[in-house]
Amino acid sequence: MGKKYLFLFLILMALVGLSGGYIVGGTQAYSRYQQNTLANQEHCGGQPPVHICVQAPQSIFSAFYPSYVAAQYPLFTVSYSSSRPVTLLLSVAIDRVSQVQTRTVNVTGTMQSSTFIPALQGQVLRKLTMELNTALHVEARDSAGHLYYINDIPLLLHSRWLMQWVAANRLRIAAWVTPDDPAIAALVRKAQRHLRDQPPPVPPAMVGYNGATAQQVADQVDALYDTLRLDYHIHYIQASVPYTGTAGGSAATQNVRLPAEVLQQGSGMCVELTTLLASAAERIGINTEIVIIPGHAFLGVAVTPDNRHFQYWDAVDVDSNVAADSANVAADNLYQKNLAQHTILDTISISDARNAQIGPML
Repeated sequence: MGKKYLFLFLILMALVGLSGGYIVGGTQAYSRYQQNTLANQEHCGGQPPVHICVQAPQSIFSAFYPSYVAAQYPLFTVSYSSSRPVTLLLSVAIDRVSQVQTRTVNVTGTMQSSTFIPALQGQVLRKLTMELNTALHVEARDSAGHLYYINDIPLLLHSRWLMQWVAANRLRIAAWVTPDDPAIAALVRKAQRHLRDQPPPVPPAMVGYNGATAQQVADQVDALYDTLRLDYHIHYIQASVPYTGTAGGSAATQNVRLPAEVLQQGSGMCVELTTLLASAAERIGINTEIVIIPGHAFLGVAVTPDNRHFQYWDAVDVDSNVAADSANVAADNLYQKNLAQHTILDTISISDARNAQIGPML
């Protein structure tokens, strides 16, 4: 009997091992699939004597698209050659989303390429709060209108709410910092009244660094924070930030609403409240950074224009009706604690993002 049980036990262990290998293998295969969907796909064809190949991704994070345009990022590439010289008009557009971008190229027997990043249509990004299956429309014609290549390449545009948390995209969270939004301008106007609640001497207005001491800069941020608490009655929605920092790790996605949407709804996650407060601070010319610790985000503020001295605010404290000066002290302690424990995953400078041509999404 003992040998029989031992034999059954060995069979069971073998089956467990096989199933474990299947799960691991399936996970790895899915990971490879995800990587492949993000990689450029090639679409070739053309009428003789012209040969055209288009390299395009299968999907795009639409929140990142304005920064691609600003930096002239080579998102789409058209390669071309011809067995006899011909001048072509290459046109590229994202159906229902972008304007048409056209280039005139002289095509020869040598394979050449041009990159495209067509500008978006008007306010189309505002409407992209859901996934959109569209197409990249590519044409190649000569000056007489003869068509040598036409293709509608399937393209998925992710919702503009969708942030992909991976180190390569770390600065792109600055797209959600929108100082020029009318809703942020209204917030700053309301905050003017709360300056009077700060200990004197307070600045005469929301002036940023202009003639302000470090304490007066902090007073202005306190006023912005108290405006969220007292005027907008903002509530905190608990949700973890899935970013694992610059050390690497797998990519994760998270829906992040814009500051105006957070104000309208009256609630937000930590990263949404942080980008909201950062938007108001940038509106008055104050430099900020987003501090990421495991599962959480809060705001760092340069209280001197040389960016050498920072103080911190955790916007989630508005939910507990914590006054701004107390929230400031608590967040400073939170930062120092995580600094000592080496658990600060990243500090994302909004000014660094702006220098990298990552502007406000809208």
